[in-house]
Parts: sequence; C-alpha cells; structure tokens
Amino acid sequence: MRSLPLAAIGALASIATYSPARAQVSDELYDYLVQDVCVNSAGDAVQGDPASCPDRRNIRLAEASPYLLTDYDTQHSKSYSAWASIPVRGEDGNIRVLVTKNNAGDFGPHSRFSFTENDGFDLIDISYSPYASIIRTWDGGCFDQAFAPSSQARTGRQAREPRTRAGGWVLFPLATPPSAWPETSSARIVTAKIQLVRRENCRTGSSRGRTYWNAPADYEFETGKILHAIRSDHFASANLSSSNNALERFYFTREYGMTRWEAWIPRSRCYSEAEKKGPGELRSNCEPDLRLPVPYTGPDEGAPEIDLRARCAVLDATATDHPDIDRWGGQDWVRVDCRDQTRYVPLALPQVMTDPAMAQGNEVDDIAF
Repeated sequence: MRSLPLAAIGALASIATYSPARAQVSDELYDYLVQDVCVNSAGDAVQGDPASCPDRRNIRLAEASPYLLTDYDTQHSKSYSAWASIPVRGEDGNIRVLVTKNNAGDFGPHSRFSFTENDGFDLIDISYSPYASIIRTWDGGCFDQAFAPSSQARTGRQAREPRTRAGGWVLFPLATPPSAWPETSSARIVTAKIQLVRRENCRTGSSRGRTYWNAPADYEFETGKILHAIRSDHFASANLSSSNNALERFYFTREYGMTRWEAWIPRSRCYSEAEKKGPGELRSNCEPDLRLPVPYTGPDEGAPEIDLRARCAVLDATATDHPDIDRWGGQDWVRVDCRDQTRYVPLALPQVMTDPAMAQGNEVDDIAF
C-alpha cells in the first residue's frame, strides 16, 4: 500500500469544510453508510476501534483514518482485503459514499493505502433517486463499470451523468430512517450495467431484478463483535425460482459502513457450472458440508480457492441449519464468496483512504479531487 501524494491530500483537504448536500438521505441511514472514528474531548479523530470506544462520530470529508478494516483467514492467519467507507464530493457538488477495497493483503500498522487494477471500489449515490444506490464499481474481473436504472443510460452523455445512473443498483430507501423500516421490504428494479472498459466476457447489459432490505438487527460477525446492521439483498433476477440467478448481499453498520459482502447462486446453477470445471469445484462450492481446507498459494493464484469457512463461518442469517445454504424461490442456494471486514488494524500513520484514480476516467469523472 502507499500514501496519497501531498498534492492530492491538499486538494482533498480543500473540501473538508464543504457542507454535504444530503437533502434526501436520512441522517440515520447516512450513519450506516459511512464508517466512524473514535474522538477525544475536542472531537478530533484518535486511535481506537469504533465498535468499542466510548465516543465516536462519522468520518469527515478528506479526513485521515487512523485504522484499517480487514478480513481474516483463521486457517492461514492472513488478511486479504482492507475496506473503508468514506464520504467524497462529486464533481456536481453532491456528497457520495465511496467504499474503497484494497487487496494488497497482510495488512498491519505500517500498511499504506493504494489503488491498482487489482483493487476495487463501490461509489454510492445519495442524492438523485429515492434510493441509496451504487452507480459505479471496480472489481478485479470486469474492472470499471457503471450502473443505471435504464438501458437508455448506457452510452454517451447519460452514462457520464450521475443523475441518470442513480437508482440502478439499489441498496436502501433514502428518506425513511432505517429504524422506521418494516422488518423486510423490497423493490423491483431494472439494473443496466455499463461496461466502461473492454474486458473479455464483460459486457454491457441489463436485468430485471429485485432488492430486499432489512430493518436494523444485531448480527455476530466473524471477529465475535455483535453489531447493529442493515442488510441489502440484490437479486439479479426478480424470479427467485430461476436457476440462472445470483444474489449479492451487503451488511452496513454504524461503526464501519459497508462491513460484509456475500455472493450466492442457486445450487442447480452451481452444479451446472461445476461440471465444466471438474469435481474439485463441485466439492468445494456446491456442497458446503464437504468443503475442505486448501493450501494458501498466494493472493493472485490462491485467493479464490480459499476455504470460505476460514473467513466466514460465524454469521448465520439463513433459514436452514447451515450458514452456507439458504432457500429462496423454492430452491437451495449456496454461498460462493464472502468478505467480513470487522478486524480492526490501527495505523501508525493515519491516511486518507482514496486515490485520484478512483471513479475517474473512461469518459466518466465522478469525484472532485
């Protein structure tokens, strides 16, 4: 990891006093979307885990974070990713939430923040639609992608403007505080994916899916911390009985912002895809009870094969007796990936967890640096 150039830090500092344009988002929801910092009597950020310190507040624009949040592999005693959920200012002047995801691994007090093509981010709009929604993402598979609520926003000027992309990948309703939500609610949403860079097997397209969101509840995370969290389940297809479906699940906490992510697919789809890859894939992914530990071979070639139980075994929000199996649409689903970012790592030098390369370029500039 590396630190931001001094010039970039100075540019970010210039927006630190900007008044967030959060007219639509409830203060309570905003509190879940961004991470906290512990503070002293003067209100300054200090070392400490927001999950346990006596006084804390939301991290501010351009404020250096005194800690990292990482996952942890109990089998190999390793961490693979570090996340931060921070406010940023868009080029249109509105505040958004940027979830940065660094995949350098083996994080410690002297780790330095960086962003490369192997890292990732999610950019969340909280201004232009009735929902907090992801409008842009970067991952190690398809790299730079944008999301919009309509296929009409796939190209040209519409793809470049946040207002036309807001409401595509829905997470939560903006105006109603989470404490006033029913236990479970949902919305049927068209999500158009706009592929901003050319990548093999990565295409622009759209799907008619459904997002469920759950009212705040207590969950026990992998570090044993019991935190109040809101949850968003994004199904690629609104037909939950379809075998060609997928689910991405997000947990957000007041202390850490985006805290946990899971990927699920129907077991029938898992079997179908496993047949193309061989019996080892079938054993490890489609039959969670048979998952066996695998040797660590390095972050580039071994990370996808790491036993999920070594990273995600504690939190169980399923309707079955197994945390990696659930039922929706009358069929079994299996969890095929998971990241639980509740391991607190204090930093020797607080850092601004962003980079001028994030949410910039490919004819779409979303953040003002």
